Amino acid sequence: MQAAQQLQAVLNQETAAARRASLPELTELMEAKRDALAELEAAGPAATAAERDALRAMLAVAEENALVLGAVAGAMEAVQDRLRTELSAAADPGTYQGTGGPRRSLRHTLAASINRTA
Repeated sequence: MQAAQQLQAVLNQETAAARRASLPELTELMEAKRDALAELEAAGPAATAAERDALRAMLAVAEENALVLGAVAGAMEAVQDRLRTELSAAADPGTYQGTGGPRRSLRHTLAASINRTA
């Protein structure tokens, strides 16, 4: 029962950190979650009604945790895709060049594009 409660507490902390987008904290909590899962596994199957209730509560928290982490992962993928697109456009020498104007250096093009999208 104590192992399930410990894992539930870590999952609650991880969910809160994910909602705050605190990546360093998530990394630390990942290790704590591994330790708590190992303790739960070592504890063996639930024998009493109280232990089963603790496992049910922990599984409910684990489900919410998975949903929040999935949403964070999706948001990070969207940011990654946008960043990749923006950097590709920034590195394109034709981004700020007109057909008849003076040719600007790539450094100027990158700086102007990054400033525009920032």
